[in-house]
Amino acid sequence: MRNTFMVILALILLSICLLSGGCAQPDQSKIKDWQDLLKIPAQEEKAAPGDKTPRPQKNKNSLKADGKKLQISLYFGDARSQKLVAEERDIAKVEGIARETMEELLKGPANVEAVQLFPDGTRLLDINVKPDGLCVVDLSSEVRGVNSREQEKLMIYAVANTLGQFPTIKSISFMVDGKNATSIGGYMNLDNPIEPNYSI
Repeated sequence: MRNTFMVILALILLSICLLSGGCAQPDQSKIKDWQDLLKIPAQEEKAAPGDKTPRPQKNKNSLKADGKKLQISLYFGDARSQKLVAEERDIAKVEGIARETMEELLKGPANVEAVQLFPDGTRLLDINVKPDGLCVVDLSSEVRGVNSREQEKLMIYAVANTLGQFPTIKSISFMVDGKNATSIGGYMNLDNPIEPNYSI
């Protein structure tokens, strides 16, 4: 008798739950959050100081949203300009966020141990993200003032790695003063678009 009572009670509670919608999943189509729009994953594990354990390549979509700002990694040269180092910066979530990100990159590092890779006076003239994921970056002629192959390579990948964090950007091509650039300083061939490379 007691078992029958428990079964009936369970059925009544289940019926109430189903009829009231208390067990229903939330309507996912109504969720409009920046994290959903930008497909932002969880933050990667950071290595402890002195830990030389190899880490996986940084996820290109490692953006973090916080209120009205987005935390983005900007890439600069290390102290000896031999590799890229990331510097986190909060950038306002605006419609032209790729342009804002490039402007921040051109301002240079806040960290005194990082090095600006762009020659003095380099300006962003235009930026255009195409539907196929190609981002065209048009820089002023001052960018041609790079003085070594290593500087040019790091500068190009600083742009590619910084902008490549956005899910809509797959590769980068460059223009200088509104003209397609097959090279910037004469060291690297830019006939084909550059994809991010987080091992540099």
